[in-house]
This record gives sequence, structure tokens and C-alpha cells, in this order.
Amino acid sequence: MITYVYETLPRPGKAVRRYEILQSIKDAPLKKHPETGEAIRRAIILGPDPFVRAATIELPEKKRPKLSRRQQREHDHHHEHDHHH
Repeated sequence: MITYVYETLPRPGKAVRRYEILQSIKDAPLKKHPETGEAIRRAIILGPDPFVRAATIELPEKKRPKLSRRQQREHDHHHEHDHHH
């Protein structure tokens, strides 16, 4: 298994994010992040500088389940009370 660096595709107003993904050398490059489903491409990172590498690799944000309008109102109402204490 090899750790590859993948990055999100450039989009206006969105920063490109990079991820490390473990794959077999025989596997085809991924087109979507396995956890988030966002479009990605394999990146080529030049240079062995560990500080640059460490500063650019991110952990994926898990997809949050969509709340119904009722659940959203209850969530918002709950947080309104948290700010008054």
C-alpha cells in the first residue's frame, strides 16, 4: 500500500484541499473522495520538505446529515439559549 496525495478540483471561491489516501499501487486513481464524495485528483508533490507537506494535508470533513426544517428550528432554538447563559 502507498500513501497518495489527492486534492480537490479548483473551483471559484473554494480553496483547494489536499488529503492523504492509502491505496494499492495497482489501484486506479480515485475521482471522488471515498468518505465525502467530493471530486478529487491525484496530486504530484515535488520536494521532500515535511513542513510544506504537513501544512497542506487535511482530514476530510464528514458529511453531516441534513436536518429537517423542524430539526433545524429545534437546533437553532437550543443554541439561542446557550448564548444567554
